Amino acid sequence: MRTTRSIPHWLTFALLLTASRANAQAWTQAPGHTYLKLSYGSATAGEQYGFDGQVKLYADDVYEPAFFDRSVYLYGETGLTESLTVAFVLPYKRVIVRDATYRYDTAALGDLELAARYALTPYLSFLPSSGVAAVNLKVGLPLGYDRNLLPAPGAGQVNLTASLDYGHAFGGWGYGQLGLGYRVRTPWYGLSSAVPCVAGVDRGCTADEQPDLGDEAVLRAEVGVRPWGPLLLQGLSEAVLSLEAPSVGFAVGETMPTRQRYVKVGAGVLVEPVAHLGLSAQAFVTPWGRNTVRSVDLFFGLNTDFDLWSNP
Repeated sequence: MRTTRSIPHWLTFALLLTASRANAQAWTQAPGHTYLKLSYGSATAGEQYGFDGQVKLYADDVYEPAFFDRSVYLYGETGLTESLTVAFVLPYKRVIVRDATYRYDTAALGDLELAARYALTPYLSFLPSSGVAAVNLKVGLPLGYDRNLLPAPGAGQVNLTASLDYGHAFGGWGYGQLGLGYRVRTPWYGLSSAVPCVAGVDRGCTADEQPDLGDEAVLRAEVGVRPWGPLLLQGLSEAVLSLEAPSVGFAVGETMPTRQRYVKVGAGVLVEPVAHLGLSAQAFVTPWGRNTVRSVDLFFGLNTDFDLWSNP
């Protein structure tokens, strides 16, 4: 049986990217080793992809950016054993949308994500010596926000995601990673709340319909190249595909579309000026989508790592 390989030291920083989007899906941490990252994310859009894939204004008669997400994310993960790593993402969301008449602004805790990653490498003897594989299980839990106020910081229901991920290290100069997952968007809305209001009369309030949001396939791929010791360059991509085709568009009053499909591609850079300190930046665009915003996403992060307990 093969020995479980912990994440190489240089990959500790390389693979833990923007807390809301990605983490070291294929590599587990050594027991006691802990990684923390604080990120600021900025997404801006003046257009959206309609349910038919056509590009149109995000808000009717608004010919400038009308969607803004300015959020902070705290990400952490710790190795419990050689094979098991646990992680969390805690987001503080500030979302702003506008139409031709009004501006709507919400700031609240979003959906807490709790995750567990289990290494499959010891059971897969056919993997190459530089390859690793893991299964990731995640649950997204709303943190009590009002789901029917505009704009809501989340959809308001519990999400469950499972993925299978493979990573390959290319000596000391690079890596590649690929993941395929399935997200169940459950009908459990009990961890968020709804305020009483009259939709269409009370400004900034929508009907609490609790829609069936539709399950999604989630795909991720990334590569990283280290041309110089303290510097890492990354290519990043992500796709979220609703299993049911989008059939109804969304408007300013529905910032969480019931079904959506999109592809995001981007690039990142990580600088490690000293040991146990990383500074990162990533940028994403949305070249294709259905029922989603056509946004430009920027993320800036500060990370560190340490041993929470020592190993014999």
